[in-house]
Amino acid sequence: MRDKTYVNKLTDILVKLKAITPEMNDSLEQQFAASSHARFDDFLLEQGLVDKEDLLKALSILYQVPFMDVTGYFFDTFLLQKFPIDFLLRNAIIPYEQDEDMLLMVAADPSDQSLLDKIGEHVSYDIRFNVGIYTDIVDAVRQYYDTALTELGDENQPFRHENQEIRIQDLDDLPVAEEDRDQSAFMKEKIDEFAKTETEQERQEIKKRMQLPDDDK
Repeated sequence: MRDKTYVNKLTDILVKLKAITPEMNDSLEQQFAASSHARFDDFLLEQGLVDKEDLLKALSILYQVPFMDVTGYFFDTFLLQKFPIDFLLRNAIIPYEQDEDMLLMVAADPSDQSLLDKIGEHVSYDIRFNVGIYTDIVDAVRQYYDTALTELGDENQPFRHENQEIRIQDLDDLPVAEEDRDQSAFMKEKIDEFAKTETEQERQEIKKRMQLPDDDK
């Protein structure tokens, strides 16, 4: 993301979190402009300029929503099957957890006002967002669909993921990451502190091979 305002706001937050120095802040924009990276968060991570946790905290403050590191997380097959891969990749979002009528999504840009309408074309849940890192979200989506197609086996047999029977209530038994426990306190403290700072063919092919109905809303 080469939005100058986004870059400036994120680097200001990183300075205040002491994740980077003020001197680094002065040169980062120029370094990023001269790089081949399309997204500023990728640039920061790949150049080793910030730790992932610090970047996630900064994004959390920027968008004023909790953060989530999606790398290595088990995503529920039941929820992922409600969305076509091209939709998730194009919008850099992934469904994370369902709680009755509420669906939690991890998004690279939770401030995108069009997301609610787009998601509403596929499901009827109330939507709440966490923020995640763009590349990690895209990789998680691709990993799920690559695994799904690999495990298809006999094309004449219905696709059945080995974890298909696991539902959201089972996620309650999974270990909770330390950063998740600390987020409520972190968000309250930091948001207060910064408050004054300013493809269709692929989709049909996957559905056909996975034997999903056309209307998977």
